Amino acid sequence: MSNWHPELIPINREEDYHTHYLGETAHGNLFFGYETFVFPNRHTSENWREERLEYVLVYLFTKDGDHIDTRHKFLGKTNEISETASGEVLLELLNDLGKLEFKNIKVRPFRSIIDGFEFGLVPNEESQMIILQPGSTISFSEPWDGEYYT
Repeated sequence: MSNWHPELIPINREEDYHTHYLGETAHGNLFFGYETFVFPNRHTSENWREERLEYVLVYLFTKDGDHIDTRHKFLGKTNEISETASGEVLLELLNDLGKLEFKNIKVRPFRSIIDGFEFGLVPNEESQMIILQPGSTISFSEPWDGEYYT
């Protein structure tokens, strides 16, 4: 255990929101799937759709919460894909996992580097939060009850 966060970070499944695709595979591995984006140049222009890079990810963990794999798909720039593309690709990645049970999970913080960008559940010592990177879409903090903040 860190001096400020638990060893395993609880994540509650919230249907039809950021943690909708969360649970366990038939083989006992835990998973977390989501759609995200990266601004490679820190989003500096009004033409953000031409800059933003769209990704779909599925993180896999052991039943004990250790990160074992990051499956991802780079979809292109926002202006190059349809509004439904990322959701469709995410469902394809999840279907590859077989039968799924959607539920709350507990996992250890981790980092994955994809195309030079940091992804994962990354501890931030200064804010004492575990932040879902990239983009800081959601974060976890005390009281460590599985609820997240946007």
